[in-house]
Amino acid sequence: MTALSSTRLKHQVTLLAPDDIDNGRGGRKPNPATGGWKAYAKPWAEVIALRGDEAVRQSVERSAQLWRVEIRIRDDVTPSHRVRWGTIVMQVKAAAPNSAGDGLVMTCLSERTA
Repeated sequence: MTALSSTRLKHQVTLLAPDDIDNGRGGRKPNPATGGWKAYAKPWAEVIALRGDEAVRQSVERSAQLWRVEIRIRDDVTPSHRVRWGTIVMQVKAAAPNSAGDGLVMTCLSERTA
């Protein structure tokens, strides 16, 4: 088991949670004041680009980049969250503790319209 060394945590990221409000009809909608996302933490991370690809969604070609983001262990990150690193916003696809149990490894995806 390799412990998470602070020397690897060189990038500060922002963790984003969905920010929904009542829609007045018994449901929920994204909060227009925050764009539907609110920042709740700014941990230091190790960010590694894994692979890039192209995807077609709704007849629009997009470039897709897969990322590995590791932060200190915490229990408030789920696949419904996002990670922002500078101008890159990534959707969390999976989050699991590392083998030493002191870090959280997230697999994330960012997309850009081509």
